[in-house]
Amino acid sequence: MSTVSQHIDGNGNTCSGSGNVQSNSFTSHGGPQNIGQGDRAIGQQNNTYSLSLSLPSSGEQGQKATVPRQLPALDAHFFGRDQELAELLDRLYPGKVVAICGPGGMGKSMLAAQAVHRLEPDRFPDGIVFHSFYHQPKVETALQAICAAFQIETKADLPTTVQQALSGKKALLILDGTENADDLPAILKLRGTCGVLITSRKRSDALTPPLILRPLGYEASEQMFRAYSGIISDAESVRRICMILDGWPVALRIAGRYLRMTGEKTADYLCWLEKEPFKELAGGQHQEENAALQLRRSVAQVSDDARLALGMAGTLAFAPFSREPVAAILDGYEGRCRTSLNELLNYGLLERRDERWQASHSLIHAYARIELPLSKESLERLATYYITFCQSQSKFGKDGYDRLDVERAHCLRLMESCLASRLCKELHDLVDAIYIYLDRRGYWEDKLTAVEMRLTAARHTDDRKDESWCLNSLGETYYQIGVYQKALAYYEQSLAIRRELCDREGEGVTLNNIGSIYWMQGKLERALQYYQQSLTIQREIGDRDGEGATLNNIGLLYMNQGDYATALQHYEQCLPIRREVGDKTGEGATLNNIAAIYRIQNDAAKALEYYEHALAIARELGDKAREMEISWNLGVSFADLGDLAKAEEYISHAVRIAETIGHPSLEKYRDGLAQVQAARRA
Repeated sequence: MSTVSQHIDGNGNTCSGSGNVQSNSFTSHGGPQNIGQGDRAIGQQNNTYSLSLSLPSSGEQGQKATVPRQLPALDAHFFGRDQELAELLDRLYPGKVVAICGPGGMGKSMLAAQAVHRLEPDRFPDGIVFHSFYHQPKVETALQAICAAFQIETKADLPTTVQQALSGKKALLILDGTENADDLPAILKLRGTCGVLITSRKRSDALTPPLILRPLGYEASEQMFRAYSGIISDAESVRRICMILDGWPVALRIAGRYLRMTGEKTADYLCWLEKEPFKELAGGQHQEENAALQLRRSVAQVSDDARLALGMAGTLAFAPFSREPVAAILDGYEGRCRTSLNELLNYGLLERRDERWQASHSLIHAYARIELPLSKESLERLATYYITFCQSQSKFGKDGYDRLDVERAHCLRLMESCLASRLCKELHDLVDAIYIYLDRRGYWEDKLTAVEMRLTAARHTDDRKDESWCLNSLGETYYQIGVYQKALAYYEQSLAIRRELCDREGEGVTLNNIGSIYWMQGKLERALQYYQQSLTIQREIGDRDGEGATLNNIGLLYMNQGDYATALQHYEQCLPIRREVGDKTGEGATLNNIAAIYRIQNDAAKALEYYEHALAIARELGDKAREMEISWNLGVSFADLGDLAKAEEYISHAVRIAETIGHPSLEKYRDGLAQVQAARRA
């Protein structure tokens, strides 16, 4: 049997119990950068030469033709891209334009090099030409490079010269880093029958659907890290490093090379990486050695609005977000919002998730959080949006809570940013807006996190009244998860402040809650003393909400002593008060407790009637914790009646909810379910 005792917070809400932001900077060094192959900054090429071969041509034999073979250098290690490699080889043919797209450092150039080295010679018999646009973005430079590769004299009309040189040829042009090209279409229209392989951070550079590179899977990540680092032991540290780097090839390469070069212990490196990831990945001057530089270059190519949107993504959790908060920080302009999101998608900095968006990699999210912090004004706008959203959705009960589930992580992360920026009012209001939802859903760890941040803000502003509310709320939440001594310590701190402030309503609330602690500890006489003190204050000041909660708890106390008549008398006083003040949560709790008395008295029909009414209220409110408790009670009641099928149905439902919210009664529910299932089999 499970009964429900009532706690009340400083806002008059009832709740039940059943029996810093880290600051980093990116290291950036000046000086020259390697010019060459995209994200890997290779610069050098293997077998960069031209062959003069005697090839037959129409009507003429033995004409000398220049066949360039400019093959990009292969990386030392290649893992986890077999499927992409096969797809790329299937698409590379004369006349085709193929693009590999993805954020900086995702391995676009590495994949391109692998594919080109595996091409059979007769696929592109007229040669392979490689050109990088890094640090040389002008189309004129690329056209001159093509002429030089085919040993053609450069003429004044350079485009016409290149068009004539490529006409009828089956060559492959590798254009690396085309996001930097000042006029890519001007080159592509001259290609004739040649094939073109593009690597770019911009998806809009692709003429056909591009091959999108995403992070490596965990197994390939570990293989790459171990290959570069030479580490063969310390599986746990390696696992955690690979989880942080999350399949980003350039980061895995940098971390591995660093450990091989320095011989530093893997566990020591992990500690620094967890604290300051980009400081550990941004020490070098060149692209190949600097993951932060990769991202800084991508971010530099988007608009101010897009950078603001990416900064917002970093402020929120690493999870999908909707269009609306982006519009909120852009003054509500939908057009600016759409454009900025599309820019970030184009450069692979965001990914589309159905109708939502998310940073395309955890390290891109970390970069945005550290390097692109929102201004105080933008943070205020973002907080205002989420406060309004949470308030409006809370009015819809279960359906609204379902929508809040999607935003919960963002709200908690936003609270951290508000606290760091000393936006104490916004933090206060955001906790208010989400508090009842967190309680009803049973997200008690998140509730503790939110209230602890609000407590810190209250102390920053010397708001003693709100400090007492936070302390009472922390006590209430520790009570819900069964940590009674910690709950009592918070209640006693809250009570002292409330008495200091002559806050009679708050004093009555906390006295009631302390009584519930002693009730749970079996100290019934002491519990009754606190309940009576609370009830006296509540009747004196006309606090009907509080009076209802305390009457309910006194009823629980007498029921625990076996005095069912007195318990029922207090419940029957309590129930009309709760209906009078519209306390649906409290009404459901009292109905549940009345049902428990009828069950004890073997009046199964009446017990089921009250339980089912209480369950309907819990479901209407979206109160998962209460729904779990009442489902258990119904299951046990059906077991008493011998209806094991119904018992299993309700107890299974209680187990599923307990698993979801991490309730301390989970093992008890699982044991009960196992007993019912065994009885059914028997």
